[in-house]
Amino acid sequence: MNVHASLNVDARHDKVLVTFRAENRGERRIWLPCALAADARCRSRLFDVRAHPGGAAVPYVGAAAAARGTPGASDWFELPPHSAHTHTIDITLDYAFRPGDHTYELRYAGTLLSDIHQREATRPLVTEPVMFRHITP
Repeated sequence: MNVHASLNVDARHDKVLVTFRAENRGERRIWLPCALAADARCRSRLFDVRAHPGGAAVPYVGAAAAARGTPGASDWFELPPHSAHTHTIDITLDYAFRPGDHTYELRYAGTLLSDIHQREATRPLVTEPVMFRHITP
């Protein structure tokens, strides 16, 4: 499996917009979590956001994840072989960003599926950390 994932953060205009990009460079289709690849807002703590310097975790204050049991097929986004997908999520209201001018580090560490019919067949999906500056009143 040859998958490359990356994040980009645009923290201009009083918003924190996280753009996720995944490239499936392999010969087989894969499935990405819809929470990362299709949802407009976080349904749970999706990203690890930390203050920089210091590394203090920024609390998640968004919607609480409902107990949904085992994720079904509708919780996964299909990415065909030799294709890419880009998706932007607004996390402005989902994390307790401190007032003022601050620098943060954001990363994602989760899983992808290599076979939609075998949901236990997960593989790690991890991005490099991204630094961004956010100014709030």
